[in-house]
Amino acid sequence: MNCDGSKFSIIDINGIVSFYDLKNDADGLGVGQHLSLEKKEVWSIIWSVDNPSICAMMEKNRLIVMKDFEAEEPILSAGYLCDFTDLEVKSVLLDEILKDPEEIKQISEMFVTCEQKFLRETREILTSASLKDAVDFVEKNSHPRLWKLITEASLDKFNYGVAERAFVKNDDY
Repeated sequence: MNCDGSKFSIIDINGIVSFYDLKNDADGLGVGQHLSLEKKEVWSIIWSVDNPSICAMMEKNRLIVMKDFEAEEPILSAGYLCDFTDLEVKSVLLDEILKDPEEIKQISEMFVTCEQKFLRETREILTSASLKDAVDFVEKNSHPRLWKLITEASLDKFNYGVAERAFVKNDDY
């Protein structure tokens, strides 16, 4: 179930994930709607802790992040999903741990973090374009983590007006 209880997903015994929207009552029965979107060969799914429209799933050996049921480019991954917060998917390499647990020098090496598309794109815009372009992008894809990046970048550039605006937007979220 997602963080605000409006959507949930189920993986059946055949590895097919189905999605349900509890706020959309298209048939008038008051029980939500089974969405037509299904993905095959899914073995794990996790919803974002802080954004009800984003989930991540493992399909074979690929990590797929979906925002509003639109899939981003898959990322090769062998991890088991354990957390999705602040636009970052964290997974643990359990197969590596079980293969040779005595050889692990640092347990932190067994965790992998993948950034969601909007987080990557915001970082890229902040390094290659203007602060105004980044603010415009984040206004269209609002999330506290993105506003925090805008705040930090504007403070680095001594642009206190943008920093204050981004801080207020983040606080209002």
